Amino acid sequence: MDAAAAEQDTGVPGVRDRFVAALLAGDRRAAFAVVDEALEAGTHLRDLYLGVFQPALREVGRLWESNRITVADEHLATAITQAAMARLYERLFATSETGGRLLLAACADSERHEVGLRMLCDVLEMEGWDTVFLGPTVPIPDLVKMVRARKPDVVALSASIRPHLPRVRAAVEALRAGLGDGTPLIAVGGRAFHDDPKLAAELGADFTADDAVQAARELKERFP
Repeated sequence: MDAAAAEQDTGVPGVRDRFVAALLAGDRRAAFAVVDEALEAGTHLRDLYLGVFQPALREVGRLWESNRITVADEHLATAITQAAMARLYERLFATSETGGRLLLAACADSERHEVGLRMLCDVLEMEGWDTVFLGPTVPIPDLVKMVRARKPDVVALSASIRPHLPRVRAAVEALRAGLGDGTPLIAVGGRAFHDDPKLAAELGADFTADDAVQAARELKERFP
């Protein structure tokens, strides 16, 4: 989603750009103020996630990849966005009806970039799903044990860089070996898959998606 599309989706022109500016300035209060003002103007939570947070982080990632900001800048922007999402979670939980399908999300062993998975969980909860978010660097044996205990419909795994792909493959293989016919649908995502979606099948996963909204749409089609 480009910036123009994001602003059109939110119905609040400039929100995304103001949020990015606050992130790049490392100003958490300014970022929170942008979000609060958007909510007061009637912006839906979904639009904040998909039209502001998601494209803002992509822009930050693009600036980091082009060496226009440092790793520290990128980490701070991610932390501020996570904090903004956490502030909204109570409101999201209060307005969402859950009790439907269950997704379990985890970063494969050694992976620390978790915000994309967190966003997917929150978006799906808006759609009535239940989610279990395990966060970063989940050891593979513990992941298999948790999946066996919770019996989710979907397991989502994330990798931000290609060196982490072997751990994703190992997690997928461990899930299939440990659960057999009871293995849930396995989705993979993250920056490592953006340039080559075929990697998902090569690693043994069932599908991948470019972002949280595409993943949610795919899961709604698979679990109508």
